[in-house]
Amino acid sequence: MAEPAEIDDINVAHSALRAWDSVVGNAHPGPMPLVHNQVWQVFAEDGRRYVLKRLPEFAPGAGPVDTFRVLSHLQAAGVPVVLPVVTDQATIHTVQADRTYSLSSFVPSDSGNHELGPSAGETSYAVGAAIAKLDRALAECPWQPKSYVDDPVPQALGEALPSLPPELTGPVAPLARHLGATASGLPVQRTHGDCNTGNVLVRDRQVSGFIDIDHLPLGPRVRDLSYYLASRLHTHVNHRQDAERHTAAMLAVLGEYVGGYHETYPLSDRELAAVVPLMLLVEIGSASWALHGWNPDLAAYRRSATTITWITDHLDELTDAAALPSTGA
Repeated sequence: MAEPAEIDDINVAHSALRAWDSVVGNAHPGPMPLVHNQVWQVFAEDGRRYVLKRLPEFAPGAGPVDTFRVLSHLQAAGVPVVLPVVTDQATIHTVQADRTYSLSSFVPSDSGNHELGPSAGETSYAVGAAIAKLDRALAECPWQPKSYVDDPVPQALGEALPSLPPELTGPVAPLARHLGATASGLPVQRTHGDCNTGNVLVRDRQVSGFIDIDHLPLGPRVRDLSYYLASRLHTHVNHRQDAERHTAAMLAVLGEYVGGYHETYPLSDRELAAVVPLMLLVEIGSASWALHGWNPDLAAYRRSATTITWITDHLDELTDAAALPSTGA
């Protein structure tokens, strides 16, 4: 049985959906599989599928207007993104019971781990290239949204790491100087900022859509690639039945991801050397957030801890897998 708060959420979401009556007709928001945020799927009367999302009370980075302008630029540049559907009142979102909602088209994606499929290398290369195309378009965007600065070294090593238990600070401490030296002073630009596997949708060996592009910080562009790779590795390392086989498959195509990015939006030698260290810094931040964020999640912490331990134990192996010939940059 649904909790009273859940019933209230769905009732308010249904009322908010009326702002798009001319688009969806007499539709009702339903649960979105595998999604825990306040996001609902909507099947319109004409058969089309949409996603209704409650926007956070405090923007994670850029506000809705800035985000819309950036998304418009990305779409014009050929990046697969979805713009909010305009309401019947000619706005990009609606407010109901002091809660803000947006509606967008549903983006189809494949389930499963593409690293284990017959087109693993091709798909991984295409994903890396798509992230690069996104970052290049963001660098060229004329709009400069108000957001935050993403500086992964002080955030991960100076703030997140000291908040973690000794089971993690112990293995990471001997690597701290190397991580700081390798991941500091990288070129910065506008980035996705939350480029994890849930926000990079893949279908038929290509990226079908980038979603949740509302952080948009200024930070190292290569962190978008590392963030995605860390989230993919996180999935494989924590696979319940066959983590070893899944992780080996991820290692086998790690260079394809990096190669796809590099061929599309060339990285300097320093940026290439930072790919794996940034993956570890991403997981350190995730572990800290799981313990000390708005909604602490011990199970999520354990998964990040498992990934951190795996990376520290296999750092050289990961580095070799991600290596490319020297660019001379």
